Amino acid sequence: MDKKSIIGLVLICLVFLVFSLLNRPSEEQRAQIKKQQDSIAAAQAAARKADKANNKEAKEDETAQLAQMMAQSEGNDSLKAELTKKVNEKFASFSNSALKEDKHLTLENDVFTVDLANKGGIVNQVTLKDYKTYYKKPVTFFTENGNSYGLNLSADNIIISTQDLYFVPFVNGKMYNGTDKLKVSGKDSLIVSMRLYPNKPDSINLSEEDFYRASKTYIEYRYILRGDDYRLGYNIVLNNMQDVISDDSQIEMNWSSDLRLKEKDVDIERKNSTLYYKLSDDVEYLKEQGRDDSKQETGVPVKWISFKQQFFSAALICNNKESWFESASLKTVTQKQQSQDYMRTMTTSMTLGYDNSKPATAYSMDFFFGPNKYNIVKKFKIDFERTIPLGWGFFLMQWVNRFVIIPVFDFLVSYGLNYGLIILILTLLVKIVLFPLAYKSYSSTAKMRVLQPEINKINEKYPKQDQMQQKQMAIQQLYRRAGINPAAGCLPMLIQFPILIAMFRFFPSSIELRQQPFLWADDLSTYDSIVNLPFNIPFAGNHISLFCVLMTVAQLLYTKMTMNQQAQTNAMPGMKFMMYGMPIFMFFVLNNFSAALNYYYLLSLFISVIQMYIIRKTTNEQKILETLQQNSKKPMKKSKWQQRMEALEKQNRKLLEERQKNAKRR
Repeated sequence: MDKKSIIGLVLICLVFLVFSLLNRPSEEQRAQIKKQQDSIAAAQAAARKADKANNKEAKEDETAQLAQMMAQSEGNDSLKAELTKKVNEKFASFSNSALKEDKHLTLENDVFTVDLANKGGIVNQVTLKDYKTYYKKPVTFFTENGNSYGLNLSADNIIISTQDLYFVPFVNGKMYNGTDKLKVSGKDSLIVSMRLYPNKPDSINLSEEDFYRASKTYIEYRYILRGDDYRLGYNIVLNNMQDVISDDSQIEMNWSSDLRLKEKDVDIERKNSTLYYKLSDDVEYLKEQGRDDSKQETGVPVKWISFKQQFFSAALICNNKESWFESASLKTVTQKQQSQDYMRTMTTSMTLGYDNSKPATAYSMDFFFGPNKYNIVKKFKIDFERTIPLGWGFFLMQWVNRFVIIPVFDFLVSYGLNYGLIILILTLLVKIVLFPLAYKSYSSTAKMRVLQPEINKINEKYPKQDQMQQKQMAIQQLYRRAGINPAAGCLPMLIQFPILIAMFRFFPSSIELRQQPFLWADDLSTYDSIVNLPFNIPFAGNHISLFCVLMTVAQLLYTKMTMNQQAQTNAMPGMKFMMYGMPIFMFFVLNNFSAALNYYYLLSLFISVIQMYIIRKTTNEQKILETLQQNSKKPMKKSKWQQRMEALEKQNRKLLEERQKNAKRR
């Protein structure tokens, strides 16, 4: 580019700059523009909210309006007939179950209370007894009518959704009109059925209640409440429905729930919440980290579906092959403009096999409403423990957690100790077990360090790039004569790595640490924020974790000691910068992680520093040098690999000499 072109480009840029400055809006104009933008954004948010409400509640509103108009139509026969016609058109054979009064039935066992609604016959809300949210409120599932499920049936060529209809409650096989809370405990159980009946034929001269007691044609949701179980039995029974339901080979079932905040930070809990499901041979899940996702599973049966949060799950489990879902459409989405405790919405649409020729069809299932606690869910023997992130993608990691860390941790918990002390004991036990490896690693490093002067002499002897192979051969020969395995220092670190990563998975997912205080941390399962900032630090959040700061300082101290005891070479000049930069990087990574994890890493590093100091003070490097010198004087038997390498070296040297001679002749 010549001088004139450069001047032209500069002038054009100046013209655009001056034009933008002259035409920029004033403060009043900017305020007006912002006000308009805020108004548009508010209108769009209101529109989205209204659309959602319309999509979710359109049928409910229409049904409620019909019920209200029907109540007001007394004395107006023509209006009542018109409304009755609309109800019949909308609900066909189930029109008599459409306009009823909302009623609720409360069930209670040793671990939760369940609110059953007669509309839809569904579990309206579940409250756990032994758990509180971070903000000391009861842990509940499906607050604010955030849960809906039911069957979509074809009756009289009309698609009927059972979610819009009113069921009749039965307790232990008898029609129930009471309002008392129904309780069971221990090994006892209770069966509560919600039945949906088709319309009573005009030819049957019975009252509605007598008809319900006598009729054998109904859809039943049979709930089995057990005394000490987080599972609520849920059997779907289609009894003598051949003449009501169209001759279909499948029945569609929908389930949708809004998940609510239970932990300290909504963003962190959202990142740890997603939808899990079990296929016939594996456990799958939708995207994590709070990202929306959807999947369609066809051709492979789905055995269970779990709406998994960080420490709690709501799941639907099929108990036998006849109840497996033949296909499933699964989706997670995060709605905008929701309440402060809203997290995510999870939606599923499943299909169940159906044979219309059978007089009765039953699907045996269980709802699970409870904690993601390994020792509870592993008893189900359906791979449900795979919803707990213990490092299932790497077999060594999950083996360490399942067969070592969790049993030892549970053993220590059984003594009723403070969880901070339990983590200290667990860390000490891990360090004691790994001490031989740490000692071997340090010993190997010490041997390498005392040999460094000899290695420097070899580097000086072969300074050229084309002498690299000769230099490597000489260094390897030095190691063999001294009896040193260069990989001996790395192998112990590789063996310790699965344990390090296993702890990275174990502590953030351990519900036992939830709301357990220690020192300044009020909850070891989440971060300890000693300073809350009015702004966000990239990746680190809007707070400072003291355990994370102390862990970073300990890691810097450990790095300094490690660098000082390693052989000083110029082979990797950027290594020092990388080693000291890693602790700073880890601060930004771990500042949002649980206090228990940072506390464990702090203890682990502190103990490592003490171990290194003791080993270093008790290691006589002069004696090591004398031993290595004695080993180097002993006759050394050459291995077959060494013999081949030396033969190859001689052959290469001979070829090089011949090439040099030929070059001189030319």
